[in-house]
Amino acid sequence: MTTQWPAIPEDALSGLPFTRLRLPARGWLFHAGQPRPGLYFVHAGYLRTSVGSDDGRERITAFPMRGDWVGLESIGSECHASDAVALDASEVWHLPESAMADATIAHRFAAHCARQLREQQAWALAVGSLCAERRVLAFLEDQARRHAELGCSRTRFTLRMTRAEMGNFLALQIETVTRALAKLQAGGRVRIDRRDVTLLAEDFAQPWRETAPPQPRAGPDRRAWRASRSRARGERRAPVHGLM
Repeated sequence: MTTQWPAIPEDALSGLPFTRLRLPARGWLFHAGQPRPGLYFVHAGYLRTSVGSDDGRERITAFPMRGDWVGLESIGSECHASDAVALDASEVWHLPESAMADATIAHRFAAHCARQLREQQAWALAVGSLCAERRVLAFLEDQARRHAELGCSRTRFTLRMTRAEMGNFLALQIETVTRALAKLQAGGRVRIDRRDVTLLAEDFAQPWRETAPPQPRAGPDRRAWRASRSRARGERRAPVHGLM
């Protein structure tokens, strides 16, 4: 999931023992197995996180940007469980895990982790069944939403990742991503100039976004609905005379 959520507003972080780090484009923040893990708040820039398998395969798990937290999966471990690299010149704030001793901070991070997990599950359920073209469009719409939340344009943004990295995240081959982008552009859904993207149809249909649960029907309405269902069933079951 695509998607990351800030657990604590940035203006509430001033009292925490941060260490500010600046990363060049394609500079590593940490590697899997690196000791002394902590948490990192993305103050500026754009990153990529990934996990690797024993046979050398890599799977991109997220594209954190301003306001996101990196390293949550390593809480309680002695080393990092993933890799993180900057895709653009970035600034991150390192927070040692000892800061989690504060009950208020720990509770907020726990709520953040739970919400992020729900988002990832919803993304996998909704996007995993889509065709390649719809999957790529959903990714672009999510990127547009995230940029809009930072005060940027709702329809125009620049992709920091390569098409190969996008395909890795979406479980698509780079050729499939390229064809999907071409179809979306030919269909008038997007305009693409290298890595600059403009969304031309602002429907932003995102079924994986977390929404409020549906409210139950009121008692009288529920009973009326059941009564109408019973009458409809009775009409269907009534015998029709005169026909063989």
